[in-house]
Amino acid sequence: MSNKILPALVAAGAVAFAVAPVAQAKSPVPGKPGKANIVEIASAVNADSGEFEYLLAAAQCDYFEGAVVELLTGKDKLTLFAPTDAAFEALQRKLGVANPSPEITCTLPQATVFNILAYHVTDGRRFSNSVFNKRSTKMIEMLNGQYIVTNPDLTITDNSGDPDKTINAVKANINASNGVIHVIDGVLEP
Repeated sequence: MSNKILPALVAAGAVAFAVAPVAQAKSPVPGKPGKANIVEIASAVNADSGEFEYLLAAAQCDYFEGAVVELLTGKDKLTLFAPTDAAFEALQRKLGVANPSPEITCTLPQATVFNILAYHVTDGRRFSNSVFNKRSTKMIEMLNGQYIVTNPDLTITDNSGDPDKTINAVKANINASNGVIHVIDGVLEP
């Protein structure tokens, strides 16, 4: 991991980090980056389908002072596991929010939002063949220092401790100028 990434986020008052966007980028060919960065792709998908309102709201919380957006638009190569809005709504309900909405995201404790975001990003440009091994599980270190386990059936296991929780990769290999996005149907819980 770049020596600049985590210290910059911690300096902004955060404690851990992750983010995610989804969409078919202009150049979904491994090795040939798209022209848009991770945030631009997430914003374009959101403008088109409203799919990443929660993710974008979390990345733009005032208490991060732009550090998360700067990370996701910068030159460091990252892989983002981007949860859908439905996934974030389910998480807010689990946290006791009666009427989930993107606006509520930044009213949650800063450390909670930051840890969740950091648990969705890993260092480097990692396409599905690097993330999901065809024959066995694979452990991947995320920016918050914790691991996820990816399975051959394109599912992900997090640290939530819920044996019935299955997170699926619903779209993979969205190529951005500064990394790769994999869309997932659940929020990874550190």
